[in-house]
Amino acid sequence: MADKKNHKNTDPNILQGGVKYVFLFFIYLIAFISNAADSSNAADFCNITPLNSQSSLSSLQLNTASKLLAKRGTNEFQLNCSLKHGGVLSFLHPGFTWQQNDIIKQPLKSGQIAFLMDSGSFTAVITLESKLNYTPRFKWQNTQLFFKNTQQHNLIMGAFYGLCITLIFYVLIMGHRLHDSIFKLYSAYIFCIGSFILLQEGQLYLFITEHVSSLLFDLYLLSVGLTVLSATWFMCALLELNTNWPKTSKALKIMASIVMCFCLIRILFSNILIWQVAGNIMAYGSLVIVTVIFILAALQARKGIHEATLVFIALSLVLVSMIFRVLLINQNPFMQRYGFILAFAIESFLLAVAVSRRVSRMRIAKKQAESEANYDHLCNILNRRGWSKKANLLIKQHSEQSGILCLMYIDLDNFKQINDTHGHDSGDKVLCCVANYLKNSMRRSDAVGRIGGDEFVVLAHFNNNDEVNSKVHELERQLNELVITLNGNKINIHASVGLTNFNVPPHSIDQILKAGDSAMYQQKMLRKVKPLTLVDG
Repeated sequence: MADKKNHKNTDPNILQGGVKYVFLFFIYLIAFISNAADSSNAADFCNITPLNSQSSLSSLQLNTASKLLAKRGTNEFQLNCSLKHGGVLSFLHPGFTWQQNDIIKQPLKSGQIAFLMDSGSFTAVITLESKLNYTPRFKWQNTQLFFKNTQQHNLIMGAFYGLCITLIFYVLIMGHRLHDSIFKLYSAYIFCIGSFILLQEGQLYLFITEHVSSLLFDLYLLSVGLTVLSATWFMCALLELNTNWPKTSKALKIMASIVMCFCLIRILFSNILIWQVAGNIMAYGSLVIVTVIFILAALQARKGIHEATLVFIALSLVLVSMIFRVLLINQNPFMQRYGFILAFAIESFLLAVAVSRRVSRMRIAKKQAESEANYDHLCNILNRRGWSKKANLLIKQHSEQSGILCLMYIDLDNFKQINDTHGHDSGDKVLCCVANYLKNSMRRSDAVGRIGGDEFVVLAHFNNNDEVNSKVHELERQLNELVITLNGNKINIHASVGLTNFNVPPHSIDQILKAGDSAMYQQKMLRKVKPLTLVDG
């Protein structure tokens, strides 16, 4: 027994030891591959030196962005490289030239600024024109890896743009059907976001030349303002801030309009001071707007406002990305560039869920409103409006299938006396009793309704006269046998049933009702005369 116990305890130890050795093997394998990769590029180097500043030579590391700073105005950088297999140098900002051997080199067709570097040793001068201080993030990459990453990036961004286009059309169609302005605001917001990210990521450079780069940058600034403006209007409507926080909503819209104005100012003026002031107002104004709406979304979520929780979650992601973009500049290049994209992608998904919930809620409300408009609230059967709709469907069915369309027009006898003797509550209960009987005795396909007072109508489609006569006699007999007990008093219900058959489809609902009312009146007169005839006899 002891041996078996020791054997059982040994198996897990052996397994753990095996996993440990396998794990160590993979660590050594990864280290070996890394060392091999490093050794393959050991002979390669790339140095970059600012020519018009006091900064010293900086060595570019493979696949690592440089933190070298570009000053406001004209910047010249000298690139000295010795590469065995060539490579690619990429960086940020559209205003640039690359001169090598007294020849202006053209950039690669890429979503970002990138130049193909020749194999061997060479020297080049890169000239950057900038209105503000910024970090170009020079990055030396392996050629194959660059194109692989670029293709993956463009594929992902293409999927994002496809999502934006799909959402725009979906929301526009739903907004047109439901006549809700929020959907139009959301589609405008998605369009502005997609345009903003498209211009930021530079996919348009795949199709156009660098000569229009200044125009694209102006469009980029315009898209920033439009995104802030459309987002503010949409969020205020979705969170019902216009109703619950009217003054705050108005202030947010004014602030968004100011951000939009300063975007236009940056487009129209090239003065450095104006650019700096306008840029700060745009950045901090947008951050304040997002922060305020974020707080209001939390308050609205606590109040139980629809979709406020989803908006709160979505804005929390946008707020984090904006903090890195406005307050923590150059702290995290990945978050500064891709934070917005990730945040907006997730936000678009969450807001799409919020909009779909709103659609579902509006559909339910619409059905409920239609039901309330088509049904008699007292008797829980169709009212005149609802009965007319269903009667038109039966007329159409009759024109397609022939047969007989039968109208039974029912009027309660001495109903006023019931109200006067037992009270209106008792009269209402009598009406409900009759309505319940008619609804249960007829088919679901038949139109059963109350068109006013103590008058009920039933329209049904039958194949022949025998079916009609059988049903009418049954209904008339059972209606006049109904007894309801109220407060210990038995109330006998009597009704006159006017019958009208149509072998040819009638022209209108009014024609049906007029014929049914006439038949019911004749039946009522006969019921009044019949007792006298019996007495005389």
